[in-house]
Amino acid sequence: MPNDKALDDGDTLDRFMAEWGAQRPDLDFAYLATIGRILRVSAHLRESMDAWLAPFGLTWEMFDLLASLQRSGGKTGLRPTDLYEACMLSSGAMTNRVDRAEKLDYAVRQPDPDDGRATRIALTRRGRALTEKAMTEHATRAGAISHRLTAKEQAQLAGLLRKLLLSFEEKPAAAPRKPAATGRRAALA
Repeated sequence: MPNDKALDDGDTLDRFMAEWGAQRPDLDFAYLATIGRILRVSAHLRESMDAWLAPFGLTWEMFDLLASLQRSGGKTGLRPTDLYEACMLSSGAMTNRVDRAEKLDYAVRQPDPDDGRATRIALTRRGRALTEKAMTEHATRAGAISHRLTAKEQAQLAGLLRKLLLSFEEKPAAAPRKPAATGRRAALA
């Protein structure tokens, strides 16, 4: 358990680990040093992003949709499936968000040029102009936060976070096939 000096110099998670360690010494709370901090930093970032996007009339959720369309959609837009995967949303949540973007004239549903039965979602001229302005502010503000770390620290953290993220996003490898049984083993199988 950290000493009082470590708690004085530490962050919220240092205190949480010490408190949980005292309450439940049978459990290992070392995960809070990483996972807990990722969650806390994420919450602080989301709050900050909402604040700097508010003057544009945007929340992080709407900005995420518009930025995904600008980044990957091109002139023809994205299929709904590609869009909700980019934004990590359920199809129902994506439908609600696209409906709102359409009402605000930020995005439009249009026929898929490759498949007449399908639709694509694309930015409108208004949505593209708004996204351009908001992205400039977002990149400036997010960059200022990341520059609290040196370039070397940023690269190290990016590598570690990539490794953790890939552990969630990589598709599991197919189980190796068992060799076909032959002879007597085949008869027993």
